[in-house]
Amino acid sequence: MRHRWLAFALLLFLPLFTATADTLEPEALLERMQDGGLVIYWRHAATDRSQRDTDLSDMSRCERQRNLNDDGREQARQVGTGFERHAIPVERILSSPFCRNTESARIAFGEDRYEIREDLFNVPPVRDRERQQALVAALQDYLVTAPEDAARNVVIVGHNINLQRAARVRIDEGEIAVFVPGGDVPRFLGVLTPEDFD
Repeated sequence: MRHRWLAFALLLFLPLFTATADTLEPEALLERMQDGGLVIYWRHAATDRSQRDTDLSDMSRCERQRNLNDDGREQARQVGTGFERHAIPVERILSSPFCRNTESARIAFGEDRYEIREDLFNVPPVRDRERQQALVAALQDYLVTAPEDAARNVVIVGHNINLQRAARVRIDEGEIAVFVPGGDVPRFLGVLTPEDFD
């Protein structure tokens, strides 16, 4: 465990990763996802930026949060349809409790397919530094933990800042970062957009 923390600590000194010559192109990435054994990190679909998170004391009160816009709902449908079209196997789906995340998961995968995880809570609204660190550590653990069934994938519907702090990977709303779990640090394979699933 200590080696893992050291490895992740070294990430803090690296630039943010984006798709490069070392990462897979979308078609190859989709094919790799069909084989299973991956952690697929989806930043919630596009949101209405005129809304703000105003009161997070009751996460069921979606009217107090920034939510998906119509484009975001279409992105979520594209992702869900794309997983079916490309026969991407899923072991489990884990979601942040934010409404934009759970709505993304529900539209894409169905009402009963996802689990809400408090340890995937968005980092920026958290004022307690210890809790922030715990959230980052929890995501780091998720990213290096392989699915129980090696032929399936784990999908996480999360937030960008959490991913930046946990793995130095930045993605836009709706984008998906794909990792090979295992060892101290996961291997970053690349990024997909919802349009890549068409």
